[in-house]
Amino acid sequence: MGERVSEMVLSERMHALGDQARSSRQWRADQSPKEKQDDDAAKAAIIHEWENWAALNPDDVTSPDVCTYFFSHLQRKKVELLNFRSEHKWQSVHDWLVQEDRVKD
Repeated sequence: MGERVSEMVLSERMHALGDQARSSRQWRADQSPKEKQDDDAAKAAIIHEWENWAALNPDDVTSPDVCTYFFSHLQRKKVELLNFRSEHKWQSVHDWLVQEDRVKD
C-alpha cells in the first residue's frame, strides 16, 4: 500500500512540475513584441554593464559569488538597469549571464 501511495505522490508532483513548465512557456509566448523588446534591451544593458564591471573587477570575476557581487553593484550604482519586468531580478540577471557565457551555472 505504501508503495502505491508513493507512486501517486510522485505522479502528482511530476504533473505539477509539468503544469509549472507549461505555464512558464505560455507566459513567454504571451509576451507582446514590445515586452520582448523591453526584455532584450534590459538584457543587453545588463550584459554591457557586466563587461564594464568585469574589466574593472577581474579578481571578483573568478569568485564563486561573482553574480552576487555584480548584482550588488547594480543595486548600488546602476539601479536604473534593474528597471525591467521580473519578480526575481537577481535570477533574471544570473540567467542572462549564464546564457551569454559570462558565468558558469
